[in-house]
Amino acid sequence: MNCPICEAHKNPAEILFENEFWILRKANQNLEAYLYLEIKGHMDSWTKLSLEQFESYGRALHKGIELIQSSHPEKIYMTAIAERVPHLHVHLIPRYKDQTPGIDHIAKATGPGFPKPM
Repeated sequence: MNCPICEAHKNPAEILFENEFWILRKANQNLEAYLYLEIKGHMDSWTKLSLEQFESYGRALHKGIELIQSSHPEKIYMTAIAERVPHLHVHLIPRYKDQTPGIDHIAKATGPGFPKPM
């Protein structure tokens, strides 16, 4: 299987933070401080995680929130979809002043609504 997330993990320049089980990367979108929190190694279900991996997730999530907070968003949304790319990951999506709140912002951020950088 050719997984784009597994491939991205081979490029250390894309990694902002990592611990024993999780990686934080800048999302492939043009939205300031939008991050992906991804499990190391190919896994596609929350039900397969060990207690140790869940505990490590909490520490990585804390770091991700800390990184996003430095850009002063009004809100930070989190969503895990894993349909287009079946690799366990969470979108950490900031919402700034004057951006549409709620599910519309999430849909726009995760879809074609924000242009990808060239």
